[in-house]
Amino acid sequence: MSAKVWLVDDDLSVRESLGFLLKALDYEVEDFADLAAFEAATQSREPLRGCLLLDVRMPGISGLSWLAEQGDRHPLLPVIIMTGHGTIDACRRAFRQGAFEFYTKPLDIEPLLETLHQAMNESQQRADRWQSQQGLQARFALLSARESEVMQLMIAGHTSKAIARDLSLSPRTVEAHRAAVFAKLELNNLAQLIHAWQQLNQV
Repeated sequence: MSAKVWLVDDDLSVRESLGFLLKALDYEVEDFADLAAFEAATQSREPLRGCLLLDVRMPGISGLSWLAEQGDRHPLLPVIIMTGHGTIDACRRAFRQGAFEFYTKPLDIEPLLETLHQAMNESQQRADRWQSQQGLQARFALLSARESEVMQLMIAGHTSKAIARDLSLSPRTVEAHRAAVFAKLELNNLAQLIHAWQQLNQV
């Protein structure tokens, strides 16, 4: 899915004016009056890319409550909070819950546009990491249960001789499993395996 700006605000004038400006700057924009409409329109899609411009006070769930409860569902989507009722506590809460930036209304357009540009770049970087991780997951899934056992011991620094003893296998069988691990993961050495394992388990 192409990256776009997702604009959620119950104020029609904000959606119209900000949407018009962003489209004039060649951003692809989808706007919604509340989070229920946003969720209904995006729930069946692949991970969203771009940036979410999110109001705080709206009918139904508030922007900050949604960020706390549902924000993790969109790991590739930086969230910029916009509110006409900004307080220090609200700002702190937003950042604790993972907001990319926090702005009070009326919006200062120039800083917002700069932050939006940064957020779109951040989303692309997250998407690149996510795609890389998906590929790693697919390759690791090819390993048999025994190959996974051998791999874990390899990563822990065990020698082939120690692995053979720990798993009650012959050294030749361990070497065959080691070779299968490297072949299936498309890796050449232990250092690459450790790096791939760390990438796979990045949060």
